[in-house]
Amino acid sequence: MVELIEKASSILKKLGVEKYDIYALLGEGTTVEVKDGAVEKLKSSQRKGVAIRVVIDGKLGFAYTNDTSEDGVRIAIECARDNAQSCEPDDYVFSTPSENDVGFPLADEEFEKIPTERKIEIALELEERARTQDRRVERVRKASYGDSFTTVYYYNSNGNSFSYSTTNYWLSILLAAREGDSSQIGWDYQSKRFFSELNPVEVAVGAASSAVELLGAKPMKTCRIPVIFKNRVFAELIEALSSAFLGHNVLRRKSLFADKLSHEVASHVLNLYDDPLHKDGTGSAPYDDEGTATKKKAIIERGTLKNFLVDLYTAKKLGLNPTGNGIRPSISNPPTCGVTNLVVERGALGLEELIKTPKEVLLITDAMGIHTINPISGEFSIGISGIYYHDGEKVTPVSGMTVAGNVKELLNGITEVGSDQKWLGNVCSPSVLVKELTVSGE
Repeated sequence: MVELIEKASSILKKLGVEKYDIYALLGEGTTVEVKDGAVEKLKSSQRKGVAIRVVIDGKLGFAYTNDTSEDGVRIAIECARDNAQSCEPDDYVFSTPSENDVGFPLADEEFEKIPTERKIEIALELEERARTQDRRVERVRKASYGDSFTTVYYYNSNGNSFSYSTTNYWLSILLAAREGDSSQIGWDYQSKRFFSELNPVEVAVGAASSAVELLGAKPMKTCRIPVIFKNRVFAELIEALSSAFLGHNVLRRKSLFADKLSHEVASHVLNLYDDPLHKDGTGSAPYDDEGTATKKKAIIERGTLKNFLVDLYTAKKLGLNPTGNGIRPSISNPPTCGVTNLVVERGALGLEELIKTPKEVLLITDAMGIHTINPISGEFSIGISGIYYHDGEKVTPVSGMTVAGNVKELLNGITEVGSDQKWLGNVCSPSVLVKELTVSGE
């Protein structure tokens, strides 16, 4: 691939293109799905591609190809050059060389040594562990294992050049539990950088517990009540809210935080970081996808909005410094503003202590419709399930309810942040206690 990039650079120079960048990707992975002790799906995949950006007379052209032959790259270059002609001139810049190091291995050296049989075994173990975890687990709908090995290559006309490799392994499971006439769905997910860190027992316990604890659930009466968003649920909420922190949405006035930089937007107990240098994050990398060195930066610090996440183009338009958040959703997309790893800083209290803090509290363990949060107004209405506690003791599981309001009210109402951090993809969060929200039921 390095030789191909050198040839692409040579072609660009011969065509008289003075400003350009080349982004290439090689990847492979395996997915295993099992059910009832047998393999339902086994898939191996490979990814490769090259993306070209050129700037000609101030106009940006982009093209990509999955054909990594010299002819394939040549055609992509010609397409990028042609595409530039139909664009309006703008102030485009490319990254300059810089040194950066995440400080830990990004790739598992054992990746190629793991036999397919072992991958199947761990998926089957996950299913069996979940099935035998509790007598009320009626069936496992799907247990899955997946992995990926990805290498990124980058070069631009400023002489900025680098490559790095990353690995990711994950387990997920969906199951159903039943007791009498009551049935509930449970699930859990885990992703790790190293195969040796996968823990099917932990995932099985998490999924079984999430279903069993809600058996017999029914709606409560509508009320205003303290609410705890369990770590996984709050991670989902932060992920849904993340688009409001992206520079291109701020630029287009499609963010409820557009005018709030350096203003208080949340409770002083909340700290949220974009951390591409976190050893446990699946989004960790020394450089973003347009060659800018990455760094940890605060988004919300002690309740104050500190940074938007910007790429080079948006940073210039907003008059901000680049943050290393030029992310390509895929090889077929040019870089745009995106997140690396979103991390809600942990607090001091465990979940049990959070539950005992108010006299009564609703612990939300599952939510539906989180991604319908309006990123401009902040309005939301989410279907929820959970457990009602009084004086720290479990009273009853609840379901068929909604919690509604505005993100601003929710963030400002946080009174405690827990210590029980959990990763959900590239988002990490502990549980959080909100002083009071309206929950609607009977």
